[in-house]
Amino acid sequence: MKLFTNPATRNRLRVVWQENPWVADLFLAVFSFVLGAISRPSLSFATPEQTAYGIVVSGCSIALVYRRLHPRLVLAIVGILLVVHLLAVRELTVFAAAVCMMAAYTTQTRLLPPWRWTFAIAVYAGASAAVLTSPTPVPDSDWTVRLVTVASATALITVAILAGIVRRNQKMRYEDALERAAFLEARQEVERRLVAVEERTRIAREMHDVLGYSLNVIAVQAEGVRYVIRTDLQRADQILADIGRLSRTAIDDVRDLISVLATDDEGAAPVRPAPTLRDVGELISDNQYTRAAIRLHVEGDLLSIPAPVGHAGYRIIQESLTNMLKHAEGATGSICILVRDREVELTVLNTASGEHRATPRGDSHHGIIWMQERARALGGTLTAGPDSITGGWRVVANLPWKRP
Repeated sequence: MKLFTNPATRNRLRVVWQENPWVADLFLAVFSFVLGAISRPSLSFATPEQTAYGIVVSGCSIALVYRRLHPRLVLAIVGILLVVHLLAVRELTVFAAAVCMMAAYTTQTRLLPPWRWTFAIAVYAGASAAVLTSPTPVPDSDWTVRLVTVASATALITVAILAGIVRRNQKMRYEDALERAAFLEARQEVERRLVAVEERTRIAREMHDVLGYSLNVIAVQAEGVRYVIRTDLQRADQILADIGRLSRTAIDDVRDLISVLATDDEGAAPVRPAPTLRDVGELISDNQYTRAAIRLHVEGDLLSIPAPVGHAGYRIIQESLTNMLKHAEGATGSICILVRDREVELTVLNTASGEHRATPRGDSHHGIIWMQERARALGGTLTAGPDSITGGWRVVANLPWKRP
């Protein structure tokens, strides 16, 4: 007995029972056959009554094996065999009562409406007819005894039906729990994919901002150094030094982004402080050896701007300058930063250039789209388009932040 009381053994048996439900039906079939064999009348072919009883016992036992696969067919076969039992065997048997209860239980666990209650009513009717037409419990007994027997049989069948309902509800709750678990797992997988997509988009946006600006400034300065290298060696040396500094800065920024991607722990990768609007002056100084003349106007306290808002504003200005260098080389530009009550307004304006460059093929205005996404992420707005006064391009962004 210790073998079956061991928790590990019970768990293994439970798993085997759940993974092989036909074992329960086979056990039920064997039990019903043994019950029919030890009940009256005995299993033999001595009399027609015993022969019919043996056929009923064998047929019901075999049918119960397929109770889960074909419940309606099995219940119909069992019903027909019990009618044969009622006609051929003149007395009530324990086997017939047990099979009736099994059938009643099966109607609630394996069938769907309306078949569930149709077969249940048939079980009630068959059991009542068997009790009323049989000579038991004693021959010529009055109807009171028969009615009490019918009530007892009805009560037993009702208990079996209630047990089936309880079992069905438990199974439904278990399946609902599995369905909810599968749904939650699928939703978590979708959320993980969305987070991965958002992270890739963020990295792509940062790469675009960092490399786009640095490479454009480097390209413009590299073109300019060709014109001064023979006439002004000191300025050419300063331009080359500036190109080297920008190249190293871009490489460091890309290395920081790659470190973030390669590290599971968000705080483990050593990342330099993100630039903010306080660093716009250095951004403009990078263009001192280009043909662009950029003016900066600041109103308000830049130190009061939260770091995320300042970083978004810095990237918007950086992308605007990148577009100016790429599409309007030689144009003059102005940057205006107005710090208001929990809001900063950025205006980047450049004049028209006689050396306007056509937009390269494949450039689908990702820069403007990403600038607008940065502004929307903070609850702000960004507009970009031609300026009717200067004939150039204007970018206006409003970036708010919540109260602390």
